[in-house]
Amino acid sequence: MLLIVNAAIAQNGSLQKNETSKLTIENIFVHVSNTTLIAGETLHCKLYCLNSPNNNFSSISKIAHVELVNKENQSILTAKINLENGTGEGDFFIPATIATGSYKLIAYTKWMLNNSDSKVSSTDLILINPYTTNSDKINNSKDVTNNFEAKSNSGSYALEVNKKFFAKREQVSISLKSVNSMNTKGNFSLSVKKKDNLPSQKQMNSNEFAAYNSGLQTTLKEQLSFLPELRGEIISGTITNNKDPKQVAGKNVALSLPGDNFAFKIAKTNSEGKFNFILDKSPNYSNAVIQVTGEDKNDYTVEIDKANVYNLKNTTSSEELSLSFDYKAGIEERSVASQIENAYYTSKKDSLQPDVKTVPFYNPLLEREYILEDYTKFPSLKETITEVVKEAYYREENKNFTLHVRDINYDLKFFAEPALILVDGLMIQNSNELVDYKMENVYKISLVPGVYVYGPKAFDGIISFTTKNGDYITKEKGSHILKTEIQRPLNKTICFKPDYTNTNKYDRIPDYRHQLLWEPELSLEGLEKTISFFTSDVPGIYEINLEGFTNNGTPVSLKESFEVK
Repeated sequence: MLLIVNAAIAQNGSLQKNETSKLTIENIFVHVSNTTLIAGETLHCKLYCLNSPNNNFSSISKIAHVELVNKENQSILTAKINLENGTGEGDFFIPATIATGSYKLIAYTKWMLNNSDSKVSSTDLILINPYTTNSDKINNSKDVTNNFEAKSNSGSYALEVNKKFFAKREQVSISLKSVNSMNTKGNFSLSVKKKDNLPSQKQMNSNEFAAYNSGLQTTLKEQLSFLPELRGEIISGTITNNKDPKQVAGKNVALSLPGDNFAFKIAKTNSEGKFNFILDKSPNYSNAVIQVTGEDKNDYTVEIDKANVYNLKNTTSSEELSLSFDYKAGIEERSVASQIENAYYTSKKDSLQPDVKTVPFYNPLLEREYILEDYTKFPSLKETITEVVKEAYYREENKNFTLHVRDINYDLKFFAEPALILVDGLMIQNSNELVDYKMENVYKISLVPGVYVYGPKAFDGIISFTTKNGDYITKEKGSHILKTEIQRPLNKTICFKPDYTNTNKYDRIPDYRHQLLWEPELSLEGLEKTISFFTSDVPGIYEINLEGFTNNGTPVSLKESFEVK
């Protein structure tokens, strides 16, 4: 796939169609673990970002936006999901504060919003909260049906279960087989859940989505408003000048995600005062400090755009939900099971994929690091700079304290820009706030000499302080600096899977799982793949649903079932 994106899009707030005429249209297929959930349960979802009309995995967007929308088209939950090679996954705990009713889970990329019809992926859900009374949701008629289809096949692929009947806490083996050796590689997701009599919404399978996606005649708008998150998550915003509204172009704006594993970015505003930062996956910190830089920084106010940009008025309203008393026993069973599982959560909790440790952006040019515990300790910064950090020095003029980096290879008379001062990745524009900072809190000081160009800004070296707890808070105040929380992509969840091979390990811990397995990253490299898991203490019929696509865009949708006695 050919991508042609003008370099100016990193700094402009909009795109011209002729700059992106060869970019492919995207669409998202969503596979959810269940379309009916009880408060206290978790909704699992797998996202497949595909190109129209061939259904190949998209390499354009790296971020998907997901929202849970009620029947009034109000957003109840929002999230961002990282996309890798066109796929991503997320988990949403259904809180006890949510109202019983029909909902929609919508998913989109910012690039999709440039489509002429602005269609987004939409999955119908039913959420039931047994802890609140919703008399308007209950009547005596059973007008919502269960749409479970017992079995299906998908051309050259098949699901096989090692047997049809299992005991409680017995191991189950499922085989995914391909009879076509030329078309095996792909990406799939697998759900195994108990079939019950609760109302449900029919979920579009991958075959239906492929047919729908192939028939789309979507085109790009003449004026493209949303940048494709091609290299990662985009955080955008705007600055305003409090004295002269026209003076907003060409200003440098810095973003810090402070911590022991920090991120630091600099962007330049366009003619409208807009700026864009492209964030890396790690560190996945949500605390952010955004500030306008320069001597006239106090003349400016900085704001960031809201994370989710889709106009919910374009969403088709959910149908009104009416529950009959026939569902009471099923709701009580699921609710009690959820409460028991949550009560024993500490014994069998899910885990989050750990954040990847990153190196500072200046690491290749790092000349010297001083771990202060290896040297004589001095209480003040001035003493530490003078006695320990020989490559740095400070100046004091008119009560103005500044830090600098020595560089014998460079004549400072020809470069008057200050050094970049960072504390836990936080840019310090006024070094006076560091004068009285206790050096006992500092773990190390890192230095980069010479002119360092980072983004649109050049600095006379870098001095980076790393505190022992990674918790430095700047004293800087004013409208030019914004200390805020930004929404970051969800970390991947590794679902807990009990292993009853040792029958004594969990013999005193109840197992009331209705969702026996959620496997969001299932790949088939050869002709066969075997997946194993254990049943729970809950008898009944369980449905297996596999969805996904091969690497050449062929949809795969399979269903099977088995019974636990």
